[in-house]
Amino acid sequence: MSRLLTSCACLLLCVCGCARSTPQQTAHSRASLVVEQSAATPGSRGNLGIRFVTDTGWHIYWQNPGDSGEPPRTQWKLPAGVTIGALEWPTPMRLSTAVGTDYGYQGTTVLFSSLQIPATAQPGNIEVGLDLRWLACHDVCIPQHTRLKTPLRIANAASIHYSAHQILQSAAERLPKPLPPSYRPMATILPNSFLLTFVSSEPITKAEFFPAEVEQIENSAPQELASHGKNKSLTLKKSQYFRQEPQSLKGVLVINGRDAYQVDAPIQSSIKIRRSHQK
Repeated sequence: MSRLLTSCACLLLCVCGCARSTPQQTAHSRASLVVEQSAATPGSRGNLGIRFVTDTGWHIYWQNPGDSGEPPRTQWKLPAGVTIGALEWPTPMRLSTAVGTDYGYQGTTVLFSSLQIPATAQPGNIEVGLDLRWLACHDVCIPQHTRLKTPLRIANAASIHYSAHQILQSAAERLPKPLPPSYRPMATILPNSFLLTFVSSEPITKAEFFPAEVEQIENSAPQELASHGKNKSLTLKKSQYFRQEPQSLKGVLVINGRDAYQVDAPIQSSIKIRRSHQK
């Protein structure tokens, strides 16, 4: 079943809520805006996060939701000159559903970002606001909607919320780390699969790849790891909806079930490989 059909199926049941304060309780999940600073100085940059808490058995989605669902959607409401950095996503989990395999989170999840105050900001109070939409799913998916806002003081001296600092520090530790350059990742496009290769002298008994883009790999298919000394390879079955060859294979590689790394592996097709061997 295509992602369009499964996403439409998720929208058949709709319960929406909105409020002006944080945290906001909606059906089977809660969302809040976490800002590390209680006071910020002009030109400063601080940490910020969107915190979700789901009921037992319920989940939300990663940036690539997998075979169904949708990731959280954000629309920031900010004072002039204030900017928010790109969202950084913690390592997802694999979720088996009736329509296939999804990628997402259960329990407590924080999407990490940054808050930049312009150097021209004047002392006083401002408000950081967010219009947030997401899906909370179990046997059904329920669209959620809330409006969040939190005050922030612009002052000559900075101060932080200790509890917010702890939440965001923990969130940062859950983010995938950059893949060490020594791994030298490369991806090859074969007729029915991708071959993700990398180099590591560590003993690796398990590797799992989460693609950043939809409809690249078959999410439910087994991922086969092979080792030849330091050279490792992971075979990823190509999605039946795969159409356009990307410049690189991007995603998260989890090694031995614990170490998560950001991967951006340059792609070479099997045709290019054959041509290079013929020269």
